[in-house]
Amino acid sequence: MKRRLQKIRIALKDCYLGQPMLFLKETGSTNDVLKARAEKGAPEGFTVVADCQTRGRGRHGRPWLSLSGKGVYMSVLLRSNWPATDGVFLNICASVAVARALEHWRLKQVRLKWPNDVMVNGRKIAGVLVEPRIMRAAIEFAVVGIGVNVLHRENDFGSLAPGLVTSLRNEGVAANCDQVLVRVLNELDICYTMARQDDKSRILQEWSRRKFEK
Repeated sequence: MKRRLQKIRIALKDCYLGQPMLFLKETGSTNDVLKARAEKGAPEGFTVVADCQTRGRGRHGRPWLSLSGKGVYMSVLLRSNWPATDGVFLNICASVAVARALEHWRLKQVRLKWPNDVMVNGRKIAGVLVEPRIMRAAIEFAVVGIGVNVLHRENDFGSLAPGLVTSLRNEGVAANCDQVLVRVLNELDICYTMARQDDKSRILQEWSRRKFEK
């Protein structure tokens, strides 16, 4: 585990996000762990990563399949202090970052389905769940949960919407979870920096260009 963490930290040496990073073999939900840390004053960029979640969730509390060692399950803490209405934009920003990360492996047809699904060839491969804490009409902090299916085989999904979900492995990509984790964090760092520098229009354009059409 120490060698693994060292490799990840070296790969993230120029990344603002992912610092510090807490690795867990198993947890209920990385979002819940990070929210508790945020309430105690954890700094922006603090990231929680788990090999497995027992209560991983998506939008409306729907379960997110979090098999051990099969995917990226992480939550990143942002303290943007943006207006509460920009909570939606954080969702867009994170979704674009995940799409950019997946396109690094030359995946075609990476599309974003409102509000939080990342699709490849019409099937869901990743999801984003942003949970903001609002104080005086501003975002005190936001926990950005990201799940990416990496090493899942078709039979790992069981009865979960047959034919509607996929993974990097199923799409012919030879990447491991740590490589995907690093790539997603680096892209999120880039997109978040652009947004904080008032370049939100570019993020919105990128989201619109990848918009999922049935």
